[in-house]
Amino acid sequence: MSRKIDPIKKMAELLKSGATMLAETCPVENCNLPLFKLKSGEIICPVHGKVYMVKTEEEVKEIEEEITIRNILDKLEHRVLEIINSYTEETLSSPDELIGWLEVLERLMKIKSYIREKQS
Repeated sequence: MSRKIDPIKKMAELLKSGATMLAETCPVENCNLPLFKLKSGEIICPVHGKVYMVKTEEEVKEIEEEITIRNILDKLEHRVLEIINSYTEETLSSPDELIGWLEVLERLMKIKSYIREKQS
């Protein structure tokens, strides 16, 4: 059962949280709601979420690369979490094995954090 988003309520919440309403509107067909810039610099539509603003073909390529990298990191993080969750006392051959996976997870989180900081 999906919940329908009340755009007016969402816009009010965004403004209360310190977001800035922009003059540009959502590029999704038939949406036309104003876009909002969050304090983090991210631009979002109250209904459709994150929106990328591009002016050149070069920017499109950069954003496509960024999305690909994020997707890969997200999938990798998800897989590492599955592996960590699958460990029980019976399957854990050595604590070093689990520690190794936790280190992989920590490195992934550092990479994702670095990417977020770079974009700010």
